[in-house]
Amino acid sequence: MKQNRVLRWLRIAAAIFVFLLCIAVFTGFGGMAAAKLMHLQFAPALMSGLAGAAVSAVAISVGILLSAWIFGRFYCAICCPFGILQDLFIWISRRKKVSVSNFKKTRLVLTAVIVSMAAAGANTGFLLLDPYSNFGRMWGAFLAGGFISLVLIAVLAVWKKRIFCTVLCPAGTLLGWAAKYGIFRLQISEKCVKCGKCARVCPASCVDFSTGNIDNERCVRCLECLAACPVEAIHFTRERKIFSAPTDVSRRKFIINGSILLGGAVAGVALAKGAAVKFARTAMEKLRILPPGAGNAADFAARCTSCQLCAVNCPSGIIVPAADKKGVKLDYSLGNCKYNCNTCSQLCPTGAIKPLSLELKRRTKIAEASFDPTKCIVFQEGEKCGRCAGVCPVGAITLRANTSPRPVNTSLCIGCGACQYVCPAPGKAMTVHALEKQITLQEK
Repeated sequence: MKQNRVLRWLRIAAAIFVFLLCIAVFTGFGGMAAAKLMHLQFAPALMSGLAGAAVSAVAISVGILLSAWIFGRFYCAICCPFGILQDLFIWISRRKKVSVSNFKKTRLVLTAVIVSMAAAGANTGFLLLDPYSNFGRMWGAFLAGGFISLVLIAVLAVWKKRIFCTVLCPAGTLLGWAAKYGIFRLQISEKCVKCGKCARVCPASCVDFSTGNIDNERCVRCLECLAACPVEAIHFTRERKIFSAPTDVSRRKFIINGSILLGGAVAGVALAKGAAVKFARTAMEKLRILPPGAGNAADFAARCTSCQLCAVNCPSGIIVPAADKKGVKLDYSLGNCKYNCNTCSQLCPTGAIKPLSLELKRRTKIAEASFDPTKCIVFQEGEKCGRCAGVCPVGAITLRANTSPRPVNTSLCIGCGACQYVCPAPGKAMTVHALEKQITLQEK
């Protein structure tokens, strides 16, 4: 029993470390190295892999699924900051046994719809139920729905403990499938005295001590039951306890569950196609300047889950939540996109912002500047200026003898926003406008 308690405390210590690391990353204090660790989160890696963004994302997703197949859903108890946050709320509430139904068909349908939508190019499901992104919005930008996520998950955790993880979370459902047929499983032995302590502390309501069964599909491997059992009746084993059931149940369940999955997948693809049409129709209506590497509005909207990792780690602080709370945009009233920075493209874990080398980022045209002489203080007030030319990193702005700028050389302009930011004219003589699609300029 002492050994089990030590394992539990080691699990808690590891979870606290991951939780604090994620908070540091999503508040901008973790640094680049720590922020890149977010690529190891399951849901964004899965999204990136489904979108075909990177082989590494597929490898990460498969690796996490394999770990769940071997050891169970330890990822949910140690590596998922949203799950750890729920444990914190559960601990604060001090609620013991809470009964939660299995809801197997519900999670089958949800996961089939969400994953098929992502594979077909729509991120709506992950935007709402991805634990990683919801956690990021809590710290990175309350304006992007983070406060709502915080309140909802607090209420759910206090009311029904980890019901989000066992029913609503698509990542958790996928890991649960792997764990259900896994190698090492938690099991109750014949030593059980039916005291019920294991069921009272289980946050996933997956322990049925009356029948001696533990649902390894929903178990998040928090190890609370091991530490609570007074006779050490709960242990890991490779053996499978067989429960009596009618001979035709497994076949019937397979057919039913398969039909549910197929129906959910078809619905997901249909919804994704509808979302793609909507994105295409509204892309120009909501055209905004996007981070370098985003490509175009429709592709970016299909992959970005508004986790705000790029926003909180932008050195210029110009990446902000979009007005519709879906995705992000660049706000040049706060600064400009630094010429020698490619931070956002290196951090994005879902592939919404594709990784760019610094050299390639410097040649990525994300917007285009234009000059309005009717607002320039050189013409209107007779003052000498030339600040726009002084800050242009690519030489797209040159000056006349009176220090007024000539028309912008659009073949050189990358739309970084530096000229607009330093322009002293009240109405801004230099303004930067979004493009339908980012392009790569030829090397000089």
